Amino acid sequence: MIFKIAGLGIVTVFTALIVRGERPDVAVAIGIAGGLAVILCVAEYFTDVARLLAELAERTGVSGDLVLYMLKIVGAGYVVEFACDTAEDAKMTSLANKISIAGKILIFCLTIPVIAELIEVIASLAEYGG
Repeated sequence: MIFKIAGLGIVTVFTALIVRGERPDVAVAIGIAGGLAVILCVAEYFTDVARLLAELAERTGVSGDLVLYMLKIVGAGYVVEFACDTAEDAKMTSLANKISIAGKILIFCLTIPVIAELIEVIASLAEYGG
């Protein structure tokens, strides 16, 4: 799989470099398409990891919602990073910065249920121990 990803990346870079001199806009589109293709190559691994985490949560009694929030947080981080990099590749630094700020706010909001669950666990441990 790693050779497929590396090969796809190299072909994308060379294609974009060849096209960039004549059509910079098309070169950016090639870069975005290549990036999406690379991400789609590893998407199946993400679903396997999500399934494993769900099974682990079920066996340990951890809330499935908590695992779902954690996956959303990680996924949001990757999506925002990809969007920021894409905007920077297109020479839109200001847009990349705004995407980054919005992503950080979203990730913060997604962590609130996780923090609330953690506080509940700590409170229940304090009641049990006290």
